[in-house]
Amino acid sequence: MNVDLHTHTYPSSTCSQISYRDYIAWCVTHEVEAIALTNHGDVSDNRHLEAALAAEGVVLIHGVEVSTMIGDLVVFSPDLDYLSGFRDIQEAPQPGSVPADAAVVWVHPGAGGGRSGSPYYPGLERLAAPIVDGVEVFNGSWLDARCVRAAEQIADQLGLARTGGSDAHAPDDLMACYTEFPGAVRSTADVVEGLKARTTIPWRTKTTSRRRRFGLF
Repeated sequence: MNVDLHTHTYPSSTCSQISYRDYIAWCVTHEVEAIALTNHGDVSDNRHLEAALAAEGVVLIHGVEVSTMIGDLVVFSPDLDYLSGFRDIQEAPQPGSVPADAAVVWVHPGAGGGRSGSPYYPGLERLAAPIVDGVEVFNGSWLDARCVRAAEQIADQLGLARTGGSDAHAPDDLMACYTEFPGAVRSTADVVEGLKARTTIPWRTKTTSRRRRFGLF
């Protein structure tokens, strides 16, 4: 199953142009089976949208994006109360602090931290290694060769799952990049399991970066 593992909605992510109505309509029109909502330090929209999407046959995967001095991380967990404890800018989780039913993906590592302003430099992977389960290889806003190559090298070096996510802030950009799971994704727990098992395959439907258009992370 194909799942976009990195999307943003308004108002939880104030930088997003995607309303609840737009998000639901896009998923229904494009026959999306599951999609991850990963707003910046806020899961309020997850709480609002989960039931509405379920009524349309769409599974909402729960995540939250946090910007740290290591870079930007997306934490996936079925426990919204746990995810609500994260802020949009904060310290990276300490090794051993992430529960077994959660997984962490280092997103657009070559681009650095969007809100923390932290740059990427070789050697950061040693700090990230104890806390991350996957690396976002394809990000819809950062598809230039430099960023993709850096992410692929990190994933290879650390032996982690590879993912794709649109990082969509506008409806038309949803599923610009996505992650293939070998089986059905019926819950956030299935995503966590796939990331930890390293069975994911990243894909992209676009070949150029959108960052000059939106200037967003």
